[in-house]
Amino acid sequence: MIQIQKYSISGMDCGSCAVSIEMLLNNQAGVKSAKVDFDSKEATIEFDDTQFQFKEVKKIINQMGYALIEK
Repeated sequence: MIQIQKYSISGMDCGSCAVSIEMLLNNQAGVKSAKVDFDSKEATIEFDDTQFQFKEVKKIINQMGYALIEK
């Protein structure tokens, strides 16, 4: 089932951080679209919940030095 969820992101210092995270999210299995807003420190992700694994994506983003927090 397709869902849209917002996530908080901490650790972003600039707009290119947001672009990097957005590109990573858009390349994940099950993600239909991802938008990361530097100003609000939020990501909006449209995904297929049968394919998208939040804990896996969170782990990858943590390894990049950021924190993705489910709202």
